[in-house]
Amino acid sequence: MDTPVCRELPPSECRRMLEEEPREACMVLDVRTGKEFREGHLAGARNVDFYAPAFRDQLAGLDRNKKYLVYCRTGVRGARAMEMMRQLGFRHVTNIRGGFTGWTAAGLPAEK
Repeated sequence: MDTPVCRELPPSECRRMLEEEPREACMVLDVRTGKEFREGHLAGARNVDFYAPAFRDQLAGLDRNKKYLVYCRTGVRGARAMEMMRQLGFRHVTNIRGGFTGWTAAGLPAEK
C-alpha cells in the first residue's frame, strides 16, 4: 500500500492536481460555513461545515482511500480538517495554502 500523504500546496499546484486527476478520483471538500460556500466555491466542491457539531462524523463517513483537496477561507480550518482526516486514517489529503482567498487571489476559477 502507498504511503499516506497529507500536505499543503499553493493554489496553482492544487489546480494542476485537479486537472491531472480523473474527476471521480479526487473529492474537493469546502470546510467553510454554508453562507461562505454560497458566496463562491471551487467547481464540484462538497460543503462540510467545519463548525458543525457532526463535522468529525461526516469526515469519518468518507472513503479513506480516495484523494481529497480541502480548503476553507484562508487555510486555517483546512489545515485543521486535514490533520483530523490524517488522524482518522485518510491516505491522501491536500490543503490549499491560503484557502479560497488564496485561490481567487491567484485568479483561479470559482463558481456560485
